[in-house]
Amino acid sequence: EKERLEIWKASKEVGKVLKSGVTNLRDLRNKCVQALGYADYFSYQASEYNMSTDELMTATRGMIKDIWPLYRELHTWARYELAKKYKKPVPDYLPAHWLPNRWGQQWSELVKVEGFNLDPYLEKQGAEWIVKKSEEFYKSLGFSELPKTFWEKSSLYPVPPNANYKKNTHASAWHIDNDKDVRSLMSVIPNTEWWGTALHELGHIYYYISYSNPDVPIILRSGANRAYHEAFGTMMGMASLQKPFLQGLGMMDKDAKINDTLMLLKEALEYAVHIPWGSGTMTEFEYNLYAKNISPDKYNKLWWELAKRFQGIEPSEPRGEEYCDAATKTHINDDPAQYYDYSMSNVLLFQFHQHIAQDILKQDPHATNYWGNKEIGNFLQTVMKPGASVDWREHLKKSIGQDFSAKPMLEYFKPLMAYLQKINKGRKYTLPEQPDFNY
Repeated sequence: EKERLEIWKASKEVGKVLKSGVTNLRDLRNKCVQALGYADYFSYQASEYNMSTDELMTATRGMIKDIWPLYRELHTWARYELAKKYKKPVPDYLPAHWLPNRWGQQWSELVKVEGFNLDPYLEKQGAEWIVKKSEEFYKSLGFSELPKTFWEKSSLYPVPPNANYKKNTHASAWHIDNDKDVRSLMSVIPNTEWWGTALHELGHIYYYISYSNPDVPIILRSGANRAYHEAFGTMMGMASLQKPFLQGLGMMDKDAKINDTLMLLKEALEYAVHIPWGSGTMTEFEYNLYAKNISPDKYNKLWWELAKRFQGIEPSEPRGEEYCDAATKTHINDDPAQYYDYSMSNVLLFQFHQHIAQDILKQDPHATNYWGNKEIGNFLQTVMKPGASVDWREHLKKSIGQDFSAKPMLEYFKPLMAYLQKINKGRKYTLPEQPDFNY
């Protein structure tokens, strides 16, 4: 724990030197879009969803309200489990350095699922196999093979030790010319994390390819909204880790015994836990930064008030205004005022996955096998092909017969909710029964 605290403290030092730059960026960004008729940069980013700032904030807060009962159970479970791990009294709020991620954005590493380890299999196959198998998966659904230039111009594997250059190892996908030139930047090594990541990045690539068609003007060749892009890739990554899928490919023994409840818990700690962070702490901070022009001498106070209110997390030591802990999250600096995309994508992926599982595959959403199903491919291409030429809310309703809602996510985690309520019986809950947006 002592080492974790030192690492956490060190990770926040950079905020001191970034603070003035964040303020400068805020002012420049607001002025740029005000010249285009927008109230501020936050409203400019919201406009891509065809939403006003108020509409967007209603949607992001709605996600938190929907997921809150589950999050409250997860927060209580984590407090007691981590107190046991660190041999400390159970705290009312989670000390930030106790969590596996320095912002508390996902906690999936808190759970190890016995019998679920693909690493030995993937190590035998190698990194190139992972990317080729990912392409094969999409082809099995009816998508085309990737362009030759994808393989020639992408950078998919780690830089050799003797190379005279470095590269960003954060995986990404690129639509270079808004047409046929698609590429990816990855550093694939043969393990479970990169198996899901490769499928995620190819989800972006195949979305690019799908809407690069004569019916979509070049300026509208993007996702129906930004969250759609993340949703498809993440959904394919999640589906690729379900037991029937893995068993069908011979990546897992047919008689493998996996604790399904722990698998659900691991997924909830990744997808559900993200929403109070992404739609709460991050979005509320950037809303105040751009739309409310919060004073720089209140940045850190607001940041930690939001983290406590929405995530139930407290700083590991007192934090003064000489720090700017928000700026230690790179998106604040270089991907601004749109972090809610990830939360919205998590909601969308469960809506799409529920439709695929129940209406196409007729399978349990917790145990699906997408591989080789052309009907899934037809459905995905129908959703992907119009790009941004459609209103995303109308397109969603037309595609799956639902409005935007976190209910399918809650339905998916219903068995876990019952388990957590049983485990947490008699424990002290410190988060309120309903999230509080009055601050």
